[in-house]
Amino acid sequence: MLASSQNLIALIIARATMLAYPELLPELARALQRADFRFVLEVIEHERDADQAMLTFANLDVAGIIAAARPSEDSMRLAQARGVPLLLYNCHADGPTVDSVSCDHAASGQALASLLLDAGHRRFGIIASPSDSLVGVERAAGAVKTLNEGRALTIEVVPGDYSYESGAAALDALFARMKPRPSAIIAINDAMAIGALDRARALQVRIPRDLSIVGIDGTQTARLPSYDLTTMRQPLRRLAAMAVERLQKRIADVDRPAEVRLYAAELIRGTTARLERPVRKSKANAAT
Repeated sequence: MLASSQNLIALIIARATMLAYPELLPELARALQRADFRFVLEVIEHERDADQAMLTFANLDVAGIIAAARPSEDSMRLAQARGVPLLLYNCHADGPTVDSVSCDHAASGQALASLLLDAGHRRFGIIASPSDSLVGVERAAGAVKTLNEGRALTIEVVPGDYSYESGAAALDALFARMKPRPSAIIAINDAMAIGALDRARALQVRIPRDLSIVGIDGTQTARLPSYDLTTMRQPLRRLAAMAVERLQKRIADVDRPAEVRLYAAELIRGTTARLERPVRKSKANAAT
């Protein structure tokens, strides 16, 4: 077992991140414990508060920091100057300045957009994240880019805060703004997708016949039979194991080149999206 001053890792996680991926912290905690690390957790209200958390941990005797929110470049340089190993978890810096292990969030948005375009959808609503959420911004940007390059006729973006309630409110906003209504909605996380799904059912909208709804994260709730959400599942166990491995190597050699590791999410085909083009009856068939 490592000495206590050498096995303490500081974790920085935004409250919205914990809401978006309830499985993220348990997977990371298990990976740390398997490597004989202890950890102290700082939950920040907003991702922009990461710098303050970094300053707090700079005064503690920690072996390293794992931040699931991106600090400023100045804050990251300060940690490097002080010799404090830093790893960005499920997010990344603009360049390979610090180690990071993350899901490819932009690719998740792109994959869902392509899936829905291929199914024949043309009117899209997007339930976005808070503007300071790097993960959410990347997901939405990936989806919008693919829709703009594809055959989308309408793209309407409404804000959410990663919560179930904001997903339900966003569906009402999309229905009010879009005439005709969207045929597909991409929610930037599962909780908002489920909120929109329940609200649509309350309005007697048939899912997926009248409206396709998809999310991102692949949470346990999304897999419940009552939802069976079409979503992109993040490989959280693999991400956590790789994050701890990368941090261990950084602790052993603080001068080694920084690495950025991106991992693809897995498409989970549930029942909340129409994934095949509807079969149109010919005039001859329609008359029979």
